[in-house]
Amino acid sequence: MDVELVEIRDFLAAHHPFDQLDAAQLNGLPPDLKARYYRRGTTIVEVGEHNEFLYILRSGSIDIADGQGALTDRAEIGDSFGLSSVMTGGPSLFTLTAHEDSLLLLMPSVVFRRLMATSEPFSRHYLQQQAGRIKAAIEAVRVEDAGSAILRTRVRDIIRKAPITIAPNATIQQAAQYMTVRGVSALLITEHDQMIGIVTDRDLRSKVTATGFPTTHPVSSIMTRTVSTVHPDTLAFEVLVQMTQNHWHHVPVVEGEQLLGMVTSGDLMRLEQANPSYLVGQIAAQDTLEGLAHAARQIPNVVTQAVVQDATADDISRVVTAITDAITRKLIEIAEKEIGKAPAAYCWVALGSQGRFEASLQSDQDNALIIADDATDEHLEWFGKLANRVVDGLEACGYERCPGDMMASNPLWRVRRGQWWHYFNQWMGAPEPEALLNAQTFFDMRPVHGNRALFESLHSAVLTRTPDATRFLSYLAKQAQRFEPPLGFFRDFVLVDSGEHANTLDLKSGGIIPIVQMARLFALSKGLAPLSTQERLKASASAHALSEEHAADLADAFEFINHVRVRHQVRQLKDGQQPDNYVPPAVLSSFERRHLKNAFTIIRSMQKTLAYLHRTDVTS
Repeated sequence: MDVELVEIRDFLAAHHPFDQLDAAQLNGLPPDLKARYYRRGTTIVEVGEHNEFLYILRSGSIDIADGQGALTDRAEIGDSFGLSSVMTGGPSLFTLTAHEDSLLLLMPSVVFRRLMATSEPFSRHYLQQQAGRIKAAIEAVRVEDAGSAILRTRVRDIIRKAPITIAPNATIQQAAQYMTVRGVSALLITEHDQMIGIVTDRDLRSKVTATGFPTTHPVSSIMTRTVSTVHPDTLAFEVLVQMTQNHWHHVPVVEGEQLLGMVTSGDLMRLEQANPSYLVGQIAAQDTLEGLAHAARQIPNVVTQAVVQDATADDISRVVTAITDAITRKLIEIAEKEIGKAPAAYCWVALGSQGRFEASLQSDQDNALIIADDATDEHLEWFGKLANRVVDGLEACGYERCPGDMMASNPLWRVRRGQWWHYFNQWMGAPEPEALLNAQTFFDMRPVHGNRALFESLHSAVLTRTPDATRFLSYLAKQAQRFEPPLGFFRDFVLVDSGEHANTLDLKSGGIIPIVQMARLFALSKGLAPLSTQERLKASASAHALSEEHAADLADAFEFINHVRVRHQVRQLKDGQQPDNYVPPAVLSSFERRHLKNAFTIIRSMQKTLAYLHRTDVTS
């Protein structure tokens, strides 16, 4: 191969998707390409014109305009274009013009089709690009069949048996014999196809054998009536965390009214021996703050392992959230041993990213207390002690205090349930700047420990009002537009221009926050209960708050931006740096740069749609 062809091959090998071709395909490609030079201002292809080439930009820049003459993109070195016509065989949908003197490599359509037929990565790239969405980016950066099974597996995937049930009037002896025959350690008690309880081998030992209780009595006399269940789409890891924390060994799986089966701790542990559940187990075993803080210092290792195992950004966020929840519950348990049991019912709630199941390595504290209305002022003093101990404990475990003091240690945020209702009413009725700031945190409230009914009654009442709070929703829409994606007019990155993080991309303010805010807005506009950004987008599309396509685009953008962020943070950990949200463009691959630009474009487009939907142009 002569020198010029070698140079072309090396150029292609440095750019996606040509870097995915095997050695034979890559070596054989340069002779099939034509090099052509275009002077600045030259039209390469007109809208409606027949085109037989995929163009690859080797130097210079190319403007891509739509049928109305609007500039839609400016190609960078290594980019390819002309896809709309070379793939379909139809006329070009765009006009291609040399923005500056440019050198292009032209791939004939016959060569393009040959590679589409023989290279799966090449074919996947262009098919997904033609689809116009960035879901391709998310899947392409993950290695199939790699990673931790327990981080990806849903409960429905590990149910291997139909539910094994028995009637409540069966005797205890019959139940024990049935468990032996079926080789199970628990039975579900059902009546009229509805689960009313559970009996386990532990129940037989502790309630019958150890006490001499008559085995001729009905099994309903020893069953546990209040049974916690899980939805089949719950992540196996999340269920294992719950089981570890609550000392459960069996959990029924229920979807709507249908009983699907049951999972055991053994089912989950067999998925994989090396998983974050061991850290949760360490946390559960601690009885001192020092021991808990030591366990918490392992969280970066868990995240690093998850990244190496190629878990999704959403999986990793849920793992970090589940561990944070476990630490919080253990701190509450330790505090109650020191100051005594609660004098009134309460619910400790997580807010912000933890409330949305989206905690990251640099999430600070956001928490609050909902206290029963019958609590006296004297009781409130006890809750002050609890809050201070837990907030101090979280800080000792590495969770920085909230700069805005949105923590249970602040008396404003540990109040009776009635006061919380007053707060939400006030925020929705008088959407002032402070109300908007509170909305971004407190509308992401989720129960972590205590009496869930206090949270659920409050949450339900709030959601019945949000769809009619039109002025409040308009302000939320306007707030979502204030966080601009870091993308210039010609799709070049806009970097932080001063300070400690100068010349970096702010992925949180420009990418993550606006999607979080839009998802929250869409969900509240329909009174929807989900809290995570992904689930809010999905539910909002089902409720027609936005189109299925827009919801999918925003969900894909959110996952990809978080994917880039979490890997950036793991690189920082390896370099001994504190994790943050500021990414130097130089560390990004051309693949990541391209798809980040796509993600930012999706955000900007949806922000413009908000202006129309919520008339933010007339909101003062």
